[in-house]
Amino acid sequence: MLIRLFLVTVVCAAFAALAASARATFMFGSKLDTTVQPSNAESPHPCGHPARPCTWVMNEAYGRPDGGHKAPKPGTITKIRLIAGDAGSFRLQIVRAHATPGGFEAKAVRNGPRIEYKGQPDPNEPFKVETFSVHVHVSKGDRLAIKAKKTSTLRCSSGGPNTLLFDPPLVPGQGYKDDFDTDGCWMLIEAVVQPS
Repeated sequence: MLIRLFLVTVVCAAFAALAASARATFMFGSKLDTTVQPSNAESPHPCGHPARPCTWVMNEAYGRPDGGHKAPKPGTITKIRLIAGDAGSFRLQIVRAHATPGGFEAKAVRNGPRIEYKGQPDPNEPFKVETFSVHVHVSKGDRLAIKAKKTSTLRCSSGGPNTLLFDPPLVPGQGYKDDFDTDGCWMLIEAVVQPS
């Protein structure tokens, strides 16, 4: 009888652990820690000249190559983490995007809150990772984006289409739009997600 009770207890504990791990939070976007430098972003970079509002869409995640810029499954973003060289603000956007024969196209599926960040108090390591509580749904394959005239949430030390730029900004409810430019900087933004 004691052995049977012990086995039932072990099985119940295993199921509880499995259920808890299935509901564990996950992250997507750039992989951030205090060693990630917002290089060449001490001053905000404008979107166009002169600076005008546009949507900046993550097309490659720093530290998470090969798909880390997309939500791997659905859930609710509970925190946005970022590293910025200087103070600024943006409107969080959730976007779907894909390559086309001529470049890229994307559409905004929802807007998140406005986020105001402080940037680095010191230009040397360790770098400050700022965290903001949010409540924004994502579906599998969605990407992080921001609506801003300029931003310093960047690491600029490479090249290629790491960030897609859309001018005018993407608006939820509208269809797919072609990008007007790409940027070689990585967006230093990361989402913490509670799975659905």
